[in-house]
Amino acid sequence: MSAEDISALLGMDKVAAVKTYRAATEHALMRANFLVTDDLAVLQAFVLFLSLSSFTDEAKLVWPLTGIAQRLLTTDTTGSDCPVSQEIRHRLYWQLWYMDKRAVEDQGKSALDTTENTVSLPRNITDTVLDSGHTSSTMQDKGWTEASFLLIRLDIARTRSSLATAQSLYEKEQLIQQCHGRIKSRYLASCDGSQPIHWLAKHVSSVLIAEMWFEIHSAACSSTLGAMISSQGTRAKLFTTAVSIIDIPRRVHEDSQAKAWSWLLKGYLQFQPLLFVAAELLSRKMEDSLSVRAWEIAHTAFGRWPEETRRTRHGKLLDSLLKNSQERWRGAQQEAALATASLLTTPSSRCVCAGK
Repeated sequence: MSAEDISALLGMDKVAAVKTYRAATEHALMRANFLVTDDLAVLQAFVLFLSLSSFTDEAKLVWPLTGIAQRLLTTDTTGSDCPVSQEIRHRLYWQLWYMDKRAVEDQGKSALDTTENTVSLPRNITDTVLDSGHTSSTMQDKGWTEASFLLIRLDIARTRSSLATAQSLYEKEQLIQQCHGRIKSRYLASCDGSQPIHWLAKHVSSVLIAEMWFEIHSAACSSTLGAMISSQGTRAKLFTTAVSIIDIPRRVHEDSQAKAWSWLLKGYLQFQPLLFVAAELLSRKMEDSLSVRAWEIAHTAFGRWPEETRRTRHGKLLDSLLKNSQERWRGAQQEAALATASLLTTPSSRCVCAGK
């Protein structure tokens, strides 16, 4: 909600409203003994609270609390859960797993759970079907459901994990292409624009899939930052794409559909494309307009990172790369200024000599 809408509806400014309702939620969770509860409704409220807190100034608390929520969810329920409760638990578990993965990839955190997952993935069924209680382990909806957005992100995150064990570049490319194909056929094919989240699904999936391409092709994601990927054309295309991705927050304000999701999109730190751009700027010619624009966009994008996140391993790496490219840019500007000054003074010198 905009600050104006909050003021009109709640009679207070946005900062005060967020603090007030956050405090009320925290007190409600404490009254419900959320740290020791096995009440599924309380666990749902806790996970929802953590998910939304990822987009606030308190995001640094989310990662450790996610570990607590995971342990509460995986506590033995003695097999007494009904099919509906089991499905809800699966959704909550995988939402927490995904939040942990993003913390690892965006902020350089250590994974909370590195063991192989044995919890079944959520099913692509509507909440109406879930509420009716008529569920089975094989039931899946072929269209868009309330679970589809989570399943899109899970498919991409699980594919990303598989890239680490793939042996060749070709195998990695195949994994990404297969993932993209699944998402398009299973979910995006049903995104006809009838729901606001359809725009979000298309946008987020395209960005996250692009991140995987950066991960396997970018020299910045390899063990040696100075390595060069084989295809100049591929690198140039990826550079343009990366610049476009990290410039999205600015363009969001110009898109009526995007504005509704601006609060969520800022939670995507876009580490991979930002790292790619920062590393590429160390070797690109700084006099071309795209490089100048890219540096400005990258600097602005990194400036949006919370201070706490900038102190992480990933944040320090980006800070170092951007500072080095800034020094290189300043050096290029100084050289250009000296060259211009030389051109301006040379004719005068010749005139003086001719007069003598």
